[in-house]
Amino acid sequence: MRITLAQIEAFYWIARLGSFHAAARQLNLTQPSISGRIRELERELGNPLFDRTGGKARLTAAGRSILDRSETLLGLARDIEGGAQPDGLRGLLRLGVVETVAHLALAELVAALRARHPLLRIELSVDIGANLLRQLDDRQLDVAVTTDAQASPGISIRPIGEIDLAWLGPSGHPLADTVLTPRALSGETVFTQPEGSTIGRAIGDWFASAEATPGALSGCTSLSITAELVASGLGFAILTPAILRPDVAARIHRFTADPPLTPRRLSVAALSELPDRDIGFIADLVAQAFTSRAALSTSSAAGGRI
Repeated sequence: MRITLAQIEAFYWIARLGSFHAAARQLNLTQPSISGRIRELERELGNPLFDRTGGKARLTAAGRSILDRSETLLGLARDIEGGAQPDGLRGLLRLGVVETVAHLALAELVAALRARHPLLRIELSVDIGANLLRQLDDRQLDVAVTTDAQASPGISIRPIGEIDLAWLGPSGHPLADTVLTPRALSGETVFTQPEGSTIGRAIGDWFASAEATPGALSGCTSLSITAELVASGLGFAILTPAILRPDVAARIHRFTADPPLTPRRLSVAALSELPDRDIGFIADLVAQAFTSRAALSTSSAAGGRI
């Protein structure tokens, strides 16, 4: 029996999506059909292509060695069929972004991707960076626009810039005319995000630098709701000021902080097999959106009304 295009297609989508079940759903096939195609392909090649331990399908060395050629072969097949898009992303793009990116760049990004690849289907996930990077590593996402990403096997990183973070508090608060320090804020309510988030780490690092602790930490998973709580006089938070609506920003004070907040790197993290030009396109578009809203920091900003 010779290798068939159907076997290569099954192999590619398992590698792309990370599981036999997801590949079967993508191809509108039963999971036994997908498994059968892979058994036949492995028999023809004489090597296992996936490590199936732990409930996940991870590529073996033999599988990694044919992944690029499999993608090329499927691209050629689409070209022959006459229904292919121009070179680049095809079919499905699973895109994850942190909430700050969702506020500042997601609409423009989705519109630009659709214009560039009219037949592309986009599935969106908005979550904290740690969760997005874990989903990317598990091949549940193709691209994540997030903070503090680190390169790892199979994942490429394209830096965008340093994201602007600031301490924000109610505009009428007695501390509004002071330089904010960890000890000054230790008696106040601070709104934070889940453990492992960029904002959660930034708050922890800032207080730890002065061996201080916040008086009360209140969790909130939504940045927009956090901003509303701060504007209502209920506490302080670290946010990217550019995400604030004008009516909310009018009731919020941006503080000069001592020590200054450490900027966080914003990057596009992507599966290595995705085209470099499309990853660069995503990075450039997000950078433009952030720069136009002054959300990428170049130096510490003075305190004052936003």
